[in-house]
Amino acid sequence: MNIPALRAFVCAARESSFSRAADQLHLTQPGLSKRIAGLEDSLRVQLFDRIGRRTVLTEAGRTFLPFALRILNEADQAGQALKALQPAQTGRLYLATTQHIGLYYLKPLLGEFVRHYPGIDIEVDFKTSVESHRLLSAGEMELGFMSEPPLHEQSLEYIPVLDERLCFAVSANHVLALQPEVTLHDLTLHPALLPGPNTRFRRLIENLFSEQGLALDVRQPSNYLEALRMLAETGLGWSALPLVMITPELVRLPLQPYEPSRTIMLAYHRKVSLSGPARLFLDWVREHGLTQPEPTPD
Repeated sequence: MNIPALRAFVCAARESSFSRAADQLHLTQPGLSKRIAGLEDSLRVQLFDRIGRRTVLTEAGRTFLPFALRILNEADQAGQALKALQPAQTGRLYLATTQHIGLYYLKPLLGEFVRHYPGIDIEVDFKTSVESHRLLSAGEMELGFMSEPPLHEQSLEYIPVLDERLCFAVSANHVLALQPEVTLHDLTLHPALLPGPNTRFRRLIENLFSEQGLALDVRQPSNYLEALRMLAETGLGWSALPLVMITPELVRLPLQPYEPSRTIMLAYHRKVSLSGPARLFLDWVREHGLTQPEPTPD
């Protein structure tokens, strides 16, 4: 058996015609017939019957077909794995990231990578950390940036790339901004603008207050931090936002000892053979990491 002969057999079985199979494989009909005849000789069985103009599988052919398909699939996977071992500076890189990470941290990293590897076509897909985690776990994605994942899967490898500090902030006109000193208890007296309870961000803040025996008056307008920032800027309440998102319209409250942080990670599946572009990008991130931009100056 050899791969070209197996492909000829599978194509002829699918098309029920040697002539159509030969056209699809860009072979002459005698050339395709020769490959199949050689396969039949090696197996010592007849794989096809000719009935008029139709070519149909024999019982032996029907039995052998699923095995041939599996062999070809294994051969294709082997070829892809070997190809992935070669340094690939061309091809497609499919990268998932949260909107927040993409907007605030990825631009300089991607810009430098594109300049060094112009032959790689990068497709960036904005997904939540939960979505990326699910797709990576299912082997449907190569690389994904996320904030700390909902849970650590043993099948995934997590590379910490940035510790992101979260700050307590209010509008410059908010009453908390006018106080010379602020405590966590003071924050509980005002509405908190936070993401939904199913997010790690929300649990991180709630745990901080729970450890102090404090309860929050949480308003849940959006899971998007940009929307929370806008609402905080209007004075509707206080929020916890990454340092990079503190704008001139906001005041960072003097609660630095209590400011939590979360880890931004790049994840991939340990058992998925990464493509050449993906391995290049992974090495690039390991070497350069993400950088924390300066917050907008007052």
